[in-house]
Amino acid sequence: MQLNKSFWLNQFPALLYAGFIFVLSSIPGDTFPVVKLDLISPDKLVHAMLFGGLAFLLAHALYHQESFPYLKENWLVCTILFATLYAISDETHQYFVRNRTPEIMDLNADLFGIVVFSLIFLKFRTKALSK
Repeated sequence: MQLNKSFWLNQFPALLYAGFIFVLSSIPGDTFPVVKLDLISPDKLVHAMLFGGLAFLLAHALYHQESFPYLKENWLVCTILFATLYAISDETHQYFVRNRTPEIMDLNADLFGIVVFSLIFLKFRTKALSK
């Protein structure tokens, strides 16, 4: 199977970004700096932004692929589902990394980012289609 230009422009960035998250999750916990803020934990903000970015790229990938019509038609639900499953696998992966632990609050931050950035992509698509 030959990969076309569309794959490299649309799907590959999401795969590369997912790999980047995996690498970050593989770093032992004692090498990360700890910063405390009263309003929101920087760790939770990082989780939301990282997984929000994944959701945005995944939405783009699903919306622009042609091989699976169901995924293209239902890109929003599929984006949220696939990104959530990846977030769950990420938290599970951290169980096996030194000084890292899976946390439900991290998963909640991931889910927040996933939903918000998926809706941002939806807004971009709606604006693009209305022009």
